[in-house]
Amino acid sequence: MFRNKKHLFFDLDHTLWDYETSSDETLKELWKQYDLNAHGVQLNNFIEKFSEVNGQLWDRFHAGEIDKDVIRKDRFPTIFSELSVNDYSSTSDIQNDYIQVCPTKSYLIDGALELLESLKGRYELHIITNGFEEIQGTKLKSGGIGHFFDQVITSGMAGSQKPEREIFDYSLAKANANREDSLMIGDNPISDIQGAYLAGIDQVFYNPDGLECPITPTLEIKSMRELLTYL
Repeated sequence: MFRNKKHLFFDLDHTLWDYETSSDETLKELWKQYDLNAHGVQLNNFIEKFSEVNGQLWDRFHAGEIDKDVIRKDRFPTIFSELSVNDYSSTSDIQNDYIQVCPTKSYLIDGALELLESLKGRYELHIITNGFEEIQGTKLKSGGIGHFFDQVITSGMAGSQKPEREIFDYSLAKANANREDSLMIGDNPISDIQGAYLAGIDQVFYNPDGLECPITPTLEIKSMRELLTYL
């Protein structure tokens, strides 16, 4: 199906690097370290509320409503406020520790390493990520996958963010690639899939949770291993 492709552009978080597992483990460590149980915060509620608030903030970021500094500043204060912990003074410390610890986790999406090992040498592999520029390299190193990629393009580097067309145009130029011989692989229906579609790039929607997509992607898969049958 994609025999004419030469350049594969991957999203990082939730597509290759297992953000959910890494984040949950980090939150468990912080819950214990800061003795949040003593403040009436149950572990499961802490993790669930983080997922909810973090997801809402990133959705607003992808929509261009806020910048990344707002995510960092508002994330944990909002979590504690919604958990009815209004007198807690260590939110900034927890935020700083979260940013430092979470990227050091080595968890990858199931099948991602096998996929990259199979593709390396047959395609030029690249990353396009909206994640915080200073920590995406840590994730690639922690996951042991940095050596697979020729170009790692961040939104900070490109001066734009997915789904804006500019970051895709920047990435093509950086990789010396053409739209026709390129493929975008990602989990976010807006930033990865619709963004690539509007930039004229074929897309693979990694969609294990059955999310709705505003466009019909070139290909939709449920697992990373499934992609091997098309490349």
